[in-house]
Amino acid sequence: MSETGDSQRIAELLGAFDATLLEKAGCYLGGGAALVLALGEYRQLNNVNFMCNSAEGYRLLRNTVQDTHLGALLTRSLPIVREVRTSAYVVSTFLKVQGAPIKVDFGWEIRVAISGTFDAALGIPVLSRVDMYAEKLLANADRGLDRSTGSRDIIDLAMMIRNWGPIPRMSWEKVRQAYGDYAVRAFDDARDLIRDRQYLSDCLRSLRMDPALADGLPEILDRHAPRCSMPDDGPA
Repeated sequence: MSETGDSQRIAELLGAFDATLLEKAGCYLGGGAALVLALGEYRQLNNVNFMCNSAEGYRLLRNTVQDTHLGALLTRSLPIVREVRTSAYVVSTFLKVQGAPIKVDFGWEIRVAISGTFDAALGIPVLSRVDMYAEKLLANADRGLDRSTGSRDIIDLAMMIRNWGPIPRMSWEKVRQAYGDYAVRAFDDARDLIRDRQYLSDCLRSLRMDPALADGLPEILDRHAPRCSMPDDGPA
């Protein structure tokens, strides 16, 4: 991780979690935090998302927390900014780290099967790369045309492809099983949205990204655009 304010706060937050409990629950760091940290913190981070791969794992975490604390999930105390909220699929709260709030979610992923491994650099279990791609594709399908997000999901996908290579075939297979060809159309629509150079520039500014990173993003997505009803040509 780079030594910016965001990365230092996120590192302190991640270091406070009980990695053994997360592994027992089959709960992995995912969302934007996992990939942004892996790729040199190219954009702002305001939240951390964990994903459980089973009902049993999610139940373990949900039974660990209370309204005013995260219980055994934390190995050292961090101030709770907002009461812990629980639902059938998500545990959510805000923790104060170095004087600033960070939103933390623990979700039960029911749309696709997920897995991960322990990441020595971060000190916690992290979602597999195949599933990072799949989760970003699902997120883009859910909110890719919502301009208030700054098109971060399609931008994240472009950055992933730039650094890691094509979207794996297995990722697309998982996403299509969950959402069908709608996810393909959502990819195309979100890609078309950032063709507007002014809009893309505004997005990068809102995400606190280097403006130079805009170069080639739509073209990267063009080269790796999926085809409806056909597997992607990326690696399995």
